[in-house]
Amino acid sequence: MNILVSRLWIVLLFLILCLGLFLRRDNLYIWPRLGATFDEYAWTWQGISIIQNQVPTSWSYHPQYKDKKEIRYQTVPFILVTPYLEHPPLFGLVAGGYALLNGTNNMMDVTLFKIRGLALIMGMASILLVFLLASKLYGRGIGLLSAFLYAVIPTVVIGSRLVQNENFFIPLWLLSLYLASCYLESKKKWMRNVAVIAASALILAKMPWIAAPFSLGILFLYYKRYKDLIITSCITFFMFGLYFAYGFYYDRGVFLGLWGLQLNRYDISFGSIYALFQKPYLADRFFLDGWIFWGWIAFLLVVARNAKKHIVVLSAVIGYFLVFLAAIPDEAGHGWYRYPFYPFLAISIALFIREYFVKNVYLTFFFLVLVATSLFEVTWKTTFGFSYVVFRTMIISMGIILIPQYFPTKLTLKLSRISSYSWLILCILLSIWAIGIYIE
Repeated sequence: MNILVSRLWIVLLFLILCLGLFLRRDNLYIWPRLGATFDEYAWTWQGISIIQNQVPTSWSYHPQYKDKKEIRYQTVPFILVTPYLEHPPLFGLVAGGYALLNGTNNMMDVTLFKIRGLALIMGMASILLVFLLASKLYGRGIGLLSAFLYAVIPTVVIGSRLVQNENFFIPLWLLSLYLASCYLESKKKWMRNVAVIAASALILAKMPWIAAPFSLGILFLYYKRYKDLIITSCITFFMFGLYFAYGFYYDRGVFLGLWGLQLNRYDISFGSIYALFQKPYLADRFFLDGWIFWGWIAFLLVVARNAKKHIVVLSAVIGYFLVFLAAIPDEAGHGWYRYPFYPFLAISIALFIREYFVKNVYLTFFFLVLVATSLFEVTWKTTFGFSYVVFRTMIISMGIILIPQYFPTKLTLKLSRISSYSWLILCILLSIWAIGIYIE
């Protein structure tokens, strides 16, 4: 019996992975729709062209390119450019390689059906790595709860169906953070080496992914691991050098011109950081998801309570936050730029549930109101229309949570707990419903 109990976490993790797989697999090739982002084709075409022709070709509308060709593919107009140099090749090679292995013959044979299986693999890897990282930092209970939340939060689930670079970045970044955390405890250098190489190599997938080695650098600096910081910096600069060598090899003028464009292309302003909260796009569509909003509140609550205890999560969020703020905060409709924050928001919500849920009735009340009302908006209202009766019944039933603060009795305490846990379970069920009925 003791052995069965001690291995229960394996069963629970398996069930979480199965749920995550089911939710991501359902409508995988339909929503997000074809055209939510044609970056899915851009990455795949880049990789296929390198593998088959040894020269990167993909679509782009930037004027820096000289070799251009207008085509119409699947009724959509594209401008194919060669050599395609606005992004490094690593993720393109992964996406293109997967497409070729999955039966794609050439660039003009790409369909969502042949490429989105890769997104499913990356999404499942992310759930597993959220579990590993959270378990390492906070124990298996928080690891399981974090993975469960990451498996069912609608924005995360639907967004993870895209063959997008951010969905490639997340699992490798989580892996590097997990190995770095293990290294800081065990002092096994191979863990540090793999963590740093994995993080730094992400620069060869997309330039903003310097956030990965940057976050490791912040972590090593905090622990005064200066040698590790120097090693991380050196490998990061080496990866930068490889990307410049790649760009110079194909076309130095186009490459440098694109660098100038990329550094100034985003709609950045002093107030643009509020796009994180004003425009929580799923991809190119606004999607109201209270889990994401509360994730930020939960993050601030747990970090403010004991920042040192959460230094790994804090270093990761700061690392990506600074890159996001400086480079990519308000690109219209590009919701995927927010995705790398979401594993840490899921972990923060799990910590909030452990440390505050029921224990602090005010925070519990506002958490449930924020999450539940947003989920009713995208489920009940979408299906049946708005109902004053349903809405006001919700608020009244949630108000029960607050009663013990003013009339503290055993009965009111019990009713408050029942209401709190009932609404938490309902929020999970509503999340699954929201994913199931999502359309564009």
